[in-house]
Amino acid sequence: MTNTDAPANLRDLRGLRTDDGRIVRRGVLYRSEALRSRDVTGTDVAVWPPTTVIDLRAPEEYFAAHPLDVDGTVVHAVPLGTRLAPALAAAGHDRPGLAVAYRHLAEDAADEIARIVGIVARANGPVLVHCTAGKDRTGIVVAVLLRAVGVRREDVLADYLHTGANLPRLWAALTAAGVPTPRNTALLGVQAEALEGVLDEVDATDGGATGWLVEHGADPADVERLATRLLSAAYVPAG
Repeated sequence: MTNTDAPANLRDLRGLRTDDGRIVRRGVLYRSEALRSRDVTGTDVAVWPPTTVIDLRAPEEYFAAHPLDVDGTVVHAVPLGTRLAPALAAAGHDRPGLAVAYRHLAEDAADEIARIVGIVARANGPVLVHCTAGKDRTGIVVAVLLRAVGVRREDVLADYLHTGANLPRLWAALTAAGVPTPRNTALLGVQAEALEGVLDEVDATDGGATGWLVEHGADPADVERLATRLLSAAYVPAG
């Protein structure tokens, strides 16, 4: 039987490769859109439910009670971008392109992203990061986490762009759930250049992504724990 509530943009970040040849382990870090039920039948996620959820939505975006807010799972509300609209308006951007929006979002939410490092690093069991569409805020957070543990930029970008194939079903599901379509059409898709702009800024910081996170409040020990949690212990030959 087909699960009509199966998420369109849920995936395990397993298999992404670091610069030194390690890989992200299976069943430790997931990303998705806002889920409508706990049932993920029809996806390739094998270890479920997560024990920790990081919800990046603002409270006004909730269209139902969180389906994973039950015994055994802790949901952390870490709203991103709540100060963004006034900042963009002040900068003269009524409907900014994706690259501008991402740059401002990364700047606005840097402290929150640094705090997320500690949550993921100290979690026991699988972690799910999501917003409403699982595309922009989730994409930036996941990209910074992955770069902080040394995942190759090409792998980070490939994962981000993978969302593009899921967008038709994703937007259809969100529309059916009553989520309004963004007025700014730039926010409907994914663009490598937009995420690359964020990565350029992060990677250019002294110490790279780790330095950027520590600069914004992350504990260096948590960045080390993050790598231990997410990555295989040794080099894995490319297959």
